[in-house]
Amino acid sequence: MPAKAKITDETQFNIERMILLWEGKLTWKNLTQKISIDLGIQVSRQTLESYNGIYQAYKHKKCSKNTKDHHFKKGIIKADVDLLKRIKKLEAEIELKNKTINEQKRFLQRVLQNATEIPALKGNLDILIAERPEDK
Repeated sequence: MPAKAKITDETQFNIERMILLWEGKLTWKNLTQKISIDLGIQVSRQTLESYNGIYQAYKHKKCSKNTKDHHFKKGIIKADVDLLKRIKKLEAEIELKNKTINEQKRFLQRVLQNATEIPALKGNLDILIAERPEDK
């Protein structure tokens, strides 16, 4: 009898992701074939079942595929709307942060340009942050 195949944490993560993204009929046979093709690992159903994370992901996916509950579908639609709102909010935040970063970059460029044109600052830092004609 061959030894049980060793599944690393990374492999287990890949298998769980595979299950999560599974399209079509999910069976242990189909899963072991896909693992063999995609990951190059020969593994049995019994080996997969012995890993709690894989077993729970499989069980959850099978249960969610078999559930035809109207309330469940309604929850997904609301969740999608909430995610879309969150995405728009995050995109707006990114845009504002990029604007701030660009302003800070321009400010630093102005400081460096002013510093190169001043032979001796003599401790006067106000000269470094003075506006330049090209900034107006």
